[in-house]
Amino acid sequence: MAKESVQEPTGQEAREEQRVERILTEELATVETPEAADRIVGRIERMASGATAGERGERAVQGPGGAADQVEHASQTTPGPGSTAKVLTAAAAQVAAPNEQCIPAAQAAGAALPPSGTAPTPDAERGRRLLRDAMLRRMGPFQRLDARLFLAVNTLPHPVWANVLADGITLITTGGWIWLIALAIGRIVGITDSRRAFRLAAPSVIGATSAVEWPIKALFRRKRPFIDIVRALVIGRRPDGWSFPSGHTAAAFSGAWVLSTVWPRKAPIFFALASTVGLSRIYVGAHYPGDVFSGATLGMLIAEAIRRPISRFVR
Repeated sequence: MAKESVQEPTGQEAREEQRVERILTEELATVETPEAADRIVGRIERMASGATAGERGERAVQGPGGAADQVEHASQTTPGPGSTAKVLTAAAAQVAAPNEQCIPAAQAAGAALPPSGTAPTPDAERGRRLLRDAMLRRMGPFQRLDARLFLAVNTLPHPVWANVLADGITLITTGGWIWLIALAIGRIVGITDSRRAFRLAAPSVIGATSAVEWPIKALFRRKRPFIDIVRALVIGRRPDGWSFPSGHTAAAFSGAWVLSTVWPRKAPIFFALASTVGLSRIYVGAHYPGDVFSGATLGMLIAEAIRRPISRFVR
């Protein structure tokens, strides 16, 4: 987790952040063995089952009190390992809250559960590592590899300029419209074949993106890397919804594929741009590498399935 706001926190936010960080640190320090971590992770997965991060965030907003009140209540209502699981789940819900309530929880989670570096105390750091290892052990071999690759990319340095750039890429590449806007501008300024490229790209990109974002994601219903606060300890403000495949990447690669059929010599440029979009989705904590690879593959396959028959009529 990274700090969600660059503004100075208010006095109330600072107090909430300190309370949540203290509770998280204390709960992490109680995790002393791999067996205890396994029990806690099992409880977390049962509590998180069937709900997206956004749904749990919405419920957190409806709860009594602020972020610190709800996290503290979780620590007091269930003794033993159940307390740690409940506190982590409550903190994850607060981070996903769709309003300013998320800020102190996200700041506290970033301090107590840093994606890189160490937790505030040696005992808390031990608990953090035990919980992450327990999460990885519960995954299958391919999912475990996917998670490790995800962590390797997501825990790279996150200077402010890189976060702003990655967020900007996410914004302008949503739905693949950036390809179509660029082609429309190319048509206006007289770039050769831009009209034909637009006629091929519009149905291909829209069709590929729509297929991935709705029926395919709904079919697989894979949780995003941040669905609980332990699984990935990710950096960034996460979107809601399902993870597999990556819709942004599908849109990027569908556009790159179609444009490369019109201007084959520029294909390396198109695919380099699309790859940047895919990498940014891992960097911001929104997708596993497997989601990105599958999004790229499906985006190109669906785009080609749409482009091929249309190309017979577009000259």
